[in-house]
Amino acid sequence: MAGRVLHVAHHALPHVGGLERVAEAETTALAARGWQVALVTSATGATPGTSVDRGVRARRVRAWNGLEERHGVPFPLFSPRLVGVLLREVRRADVVHLHDALYLSSWIAAAWCWLLRTPYVVHRHVGFVHHSSLLVRAVQRLVLATLARLVMERAALVVAIDEPIAEEVRRSVATPVTAIGNGVDADRFRPAERGERDRLRTGLDLPAEESLILFVGRPVPKKGFPLVAGAAGERYRIVVAGGDRPAGTDPRVLFLGTVDAERMPEVYRCADALVVASVGECPLTVLEALSSGVPVVLVEDPALHSPWTSGPGVWFADPRREPLSGVLEKLVADPVALERAGAAGRDFVRHRFSWDAHLDALESAYGKALATSR
Repeated sequence: MAGRVLHVAHHALPHVGGLERVAEAETTALAARGWQVALVTSATGATPGTSVDRGVRARRVRAWNGLEERHGVPFPLFSPRLVGVLLREVRRADVVHLHDALYLSSWIAAAWCWLLRTPYVVHRHVGFVHHSSLLVRAVQRLVLATLARLVMERAALVVAIDEPIAEEVRRSVATPVTAIGNGVDADRFRPAERGERDRLRTGLDLPAEESLILFVGRPVPKKGFPLVAGAAGERYRIVVAGGDRPAGTDPRVLFLGTVDAERMPEVYRCADALVVASVGECPLTVLEALSSGVPVVLVEDPALHSPWTSGPGVWFADPRREPLSGVLEKLVADPVALERAGAAGRDFVRHRFSWDAHLDALESAYGKALATSR
């Protein structure tokens, strides 16, 4: 099965994020399977205009990204040009894939789909995000109850990345919902070979002899950065991949800045463990780290209890019972146990969460959406 599919995402690589990496993996893999793939996204971090890469034709539209830069809210405000671009692309498509329902790009694309009677699916990447800002939480609830709900109600199908998010959607709309977990490229995200870790650490200007706890994501409250930065200790260093150092951050926390997606596998191979403190989401970094043979520490949050975190190589930490620094100190104190846990986690995700299985399920979802328009 193949046809013409349009993906619509508010951000795409090189803007760094889990949704962006999923959209990249899906679009390039679909093109390899014979689909004619188009992508409409913001030009954040890239040049506006049209480009073709690995069979994917991308239309990047100018957008103001100040809400993310100033407040950590990834909601680009697009140029009016987006309306015409989406009209032309929706007309060409057999089916449209909206990456979540919370964004201006998804709302406009859904409106054109309704008018042109083009079937579309909504891909819910996260559940409700318990942001530190009361205003952001209030706006999020308003959007979920109005525009996002309308977009999902009119969809042929909603795809959720796990069953808890699928249940959350089912409570709000009658649209069919299916859970399709994300996948991981186990060839790219692999453990370090003998001697490779020291070489990679040297190239990234990281200490070769110390235990390194990796944090991947923007240094914002949604990702739990304040909690992780506050757990800096003497027996390990926390390494942040994904943004600049906020003022006042503990000097023991090391920053790599924004890391290109192509280099992230090397960053994982430098780490002894990954720490995840995200709120309201289970980020793709969990699968990427486990596939790289890197065990994961998760700061307790309901969204982090997912099929990805149900296997070996994963620890849950509850700061209300024990400081995060204490948990990390215990882990790095036994490097042999850490290595064994990483190997077990790698084996778990290789057999359970491949991109091939994800793409098979996604193509099936497209087939169901196309059937509704006949």
